[in-house]
Amino acid sequence: MATNISSALGGGQAQQANTQSADAFFASLVTSIVIFGVEIIGFLILKGYLPRIYQPRTYLVSEKERTEPPPKSIWRWLVPVYQTSKVEFVQKCGLDAYFFLRYLWLLLKIFVPSAMVILPILLPINYVDGRGPEFATGVYSNSTTWSNVTGLNEFAFGNVRPDDTNRYWAHLLLATGVIIWSCWVFFDELKDYVKLRQAYLTSPQHRLRASATTVLVEGIPKDWCTTEALDGLFDVFPGGIRNIWINRKLDDLNDKIKLRNKLASSLESAETNLIRNAKKAQMKQAKAAAKKAGKKLSKKEEQLEDKKVDEEAAAVANLDGVSAGDPHQVRHTVGELLHERSRHRSRDASQERLKKKRLVPIPVVGQGIEAVGQGLGNFGKTIAGGFRNVGKEVDERLNARSGFVSSGDGPAADQLRTIGGYESAEDNTVTVEQDHEKEGTGSQKHVRDSGSTMVQRRESDSASDKSYEADDDSTAMWRKYLKDKDRDTMRLPIFGWNWMISLPLIGKKVDTINYCRKELARLNVEIEEDQNHPEKFALMNSAFIQFNHQIAAHMACQSVTHHLPKQMAPRLVEISPDDVIWDNMSITWWESYIRTVIVLTLIAGLIIGWAIPVSFTGSLSQISTLSTTVSWLNWLQRVPQVVLSIIQGILPQALLALLLLVLPIILRLLAKQQGVATGVAVEISVQKFYFGFLFVQVFLIVSISSTITSVVKQVANQPQDIPSILAENIPKAANYFFSYLILQALSVSAGALLQVSELASWFILGPLLDNTARQKWARQVNLPTTQWGTFFPVFTNLAAIGFIYAVISPLILIFCVITFGLFWIAYRYNSLYVTKFRSDTGGLLFPTAVNQLFVGLYFMEASLIGLFFLVTNADAQGNPTGNTPCKVQAIIMIVILVFTILYQFLLSTNFAPLYRYMPITLEDAAVERSAEFDRAQELRLMDEEHGAADNNPSGTNVEGLEDLTPAERDFLVKRAFQHQALRAKRPVVWIPRDDLGVADDEVYRTQRASKHIWISDQYTALDSKARVVYRRSPPDFSEVDLIDL
Repeated sequence: MATNISSALGGGQAQQANTQSADAFFASLVTSIVIFGVEIIGFLILKGYLPRIYQPRTYLVSEKERTEPPPKSIWRWLVPVYQTSKVEFVQKCGLDAYFFLRYLWLLLKIFVPSAMVILPILLPINYVDGRGPEFATGVYSNSTTWSNVTGLNEFAFGNVRPDDTNRYWAHLLLATGVIIWSCWVFFDELKDYVKLRQAYLTSPQHRLRASATTVLVEGIPKDWCTTEALDGLFDVFPGGIRNIWINRKLDDLNDKIKLRNKLASSLESAETNLIRNAKKAQMKQAKAAAKKAGKKLSKKEEQLEDKKVDEEAAAVANLDGVSAGDPHQVRHTVGELLHERSRHRSRDASQERLKKKRLVPIPVVGQGIEAVGQGLGNFGKTIAGGFRNVGKEVDERLNARSGFVSSGDGPAADQLRTIGGYESAEDNTVTVEQDHEKEGTGSQKHVRDSGSTMVQRRESDSASDKSYEADDDSTAMWRKYLKDKDRDTMRLPIFGWNWMISLPLIGKKVDTINYCRKELARLNVEIEEDQNHPEKFALMNSAFIQFNHQIAAHMACQSVTHHLPKQMAPRLVEISPDDVIWDNMSITWWESYIRTVIVLTLIAGLIIGWAIPVSFTGSLSQISTLSTTVSWLNWLQRVPQVVLSIIQGILPQALLALLLLVLPIILRLLAKQQGVATGVAVEISVQKFYFGFLFVQVFLIVSISSTITSVVKQVANQPQDIPSILAENIPKAANYFFSYLILQALSVSAGALLQVSELASWFILGPLLDNTARQKWARQVNLPTTQWGTFFPVFTNLAAIGFIYAVISPLILIFCVITFGLFWIAYRYNSLYVTKFRSDTGGLLFPTAVNQLFVGLYFMEASLIGLFFLVTNADAQGNPTGNTPCKVQAIIMIVILVFTILYQFLLSTNFAPLYRYMPITLEDAAVERSAEFDRAQELRLMDEEHGAADNNPSGTNVEGLEDLTPAERDFLVKRAFQHQALRAKRPVVWIPRDDLGVADDEVYRTQRASKHIWISDQYTALDSKARVVYRRSPPDFSEVDLIDL
């Protein structure tokens, strides 16, 4: 069998392919090194000038998550990357980030010792006195069985001579050593994981959260789906029940809220465009008038004028504008929210302390975003002086793009009431008549008091004033500068399907502002009525049950609750309120099963269908062989060898990377459609799907297609030889994965440091897409995040490839060490200084990733079994004897494979319950630590109330539940698992204020159209280029939403 395959390969043809593979690898290596160098130099230069991109976690997050800025030296930033302690890292970044880096460290822990042992032994065994490039000569030239081995394959499994097969005992022993060492590392790391996760679960800070004591129970029968029944059922667990939230079927209300948010965004964008276009038209008219009058300004005078206008805009953005329709639903601070509670309970001392409290600095924009305006060039002083002016220019350009303006204190602020056309009240009470009484068109309604949260359904008909038609805006301010055709228009979805996107030339064409005003007013009335009467919505078969004791929640999850199968199941604990997928709450268990089957079928089809383009990328790695076997590719033989090497070495990896970009989006969508209840469950599902996809496509398909161009005729004639072909040719695909790993190690890791996507976001996407103040604010305050479900599998797949080739082609160990080492540095830096981790699963994806590594071990063992059986020796005349000299090694490897499977089964069976649940033996110690924590907090809060804790006039930061008293925490937690549709607030249409009065006029006219629309131009303005600038967060932003409940 092996003889026939070797004959099909042919000596000269195999030699040519292998040589070209080596050339392609070195071309890929050189290109990757160049890309790595360029990206690293770019990072070292820019990291000091652009702290918003490279160091946002040093100022734009809460104080407890904030890290100290790295040293300003070019290379000293590596010191805190290495020296940050485990405890500090977990406190700043969370367990998910810690265990991801721990996972990379685990891989280094395996591959570094393996490389140190295997390389000094196997490289000489494979290379010295091996087949080499001139093997098929002399006595071995009599048979077509033997072929020469060239390039990097001289260091691989297949270079051992047929008369020296005893050398393969070394391969067996070293493979056994890798397997044993890996299994021990897996056990040790999972043991440490369980220990650290249990410490996390029992920490006093975690036990304060609602997620620590709340259980999601699904599949509740109707007879049990009442508060009284659930309370009576679950109060058997220690401590009893604190809160019960029975979910209601609020899908219709949720759909209305999504549509409302979409319309509010469209109205906000249309109003902003109207104001900006009016300002641009006025500027154009002013320039034309000046030119006609012969008063053209010099370039310097224009710059001074622009600077003056920018200063005025910054001052305007620091003061109140005009607002209408505020229903006073938003509680901007924790103190405001708790004030409702204090109206029923007099807590004067507590309220005095709460007045001092402030949350994360976002209105935030205060301490956090303002750091951006301090000058991005201030961080790069150690870099060559020639870059300083460049840094200043980049800083100014970035601030202009973001729209943020620093504090407007100074002459411009003092003269605000007299500059341009701006007028503003001195206090926060702004009325419509301030802007319109002088025109004789003002309404006498107080804007701040208009609108109501308590409305009846019959008001829906009057939500928008029917007398407000197009003719009513004949006196509008924008008409002085624009015509009707200059206003934004939109196409309505056909058939009234709101879920369908608007299509060009299809659907009714309407004025965006008028249509969105009417629909937004209607939806606000309907949504607020529904929120006030949730009892009219049907109950679902699920509920959130909060226990008084954490151990009770974990016991309830592991108990058999109902006497019938699939009733009151599944039960989930450790669910963050922000992580709940409310759209899936109404899905029944049988519907979830059907969805899962459909999703798995689609994913299987996706894997099969994706093989076609992936196989094409693999075939490119042997394009030279294809050019000699496929007639219409013969022209490639005339291409220069250097170009051909680049095509073979880089193009396959580049195309494969592009193909893999869109895949995570598809998989995450499918995982959500399964009907899982939480985002964590989605990420775990995506992790499994994505790894399976990557392993099949990036390894299996690519391995076959990388060699299939050489053996396609043999497969067609003898399909029964496919298993042997795979074992025979896996070593020859090693060069492809050398290139793949080195590309990942150098270009991708350096790209992660350079933040290519963030640079593109700020300097390309931002200027193109961000027009409104909200869009610019969101880009400023939203830090890059990590979706772990698609992050872990990439490195798991790389590690699996490393395992498979560790003995077959040991050079891959070098690339594995480089790859995981560079990624550890890059992502540790990003975790400390760049990435924001909004939610934390406690590292639940880590054990799944460790278990997936066994796939690499299994394929290594299976490949070695096949290779050992394929080994044959030669007689004195160089002819193959047909014997199997490595049969014993193959049998031993089969036994090892069986033991590996048994080991993983035992490991998973024993550790699995400890991954998610807290053991009873830890409860007593956890209660003691919580009691000590509560006593310390009580003393601290008492000291604050008496002013003895510190002399900080700004008070204490409220960054989490631990900064509140137990009674205050309970008040906040009561709303934790309320359906998001019931907690949704009326959105504000946030528009920029201008000196022409167009924005103020639009606020007034929107109020005339309906009192149920909240619109404001507070803390925004237009600069000298008619770009939107802002100073604070949107008026509907609440700091309370940042607290992790």
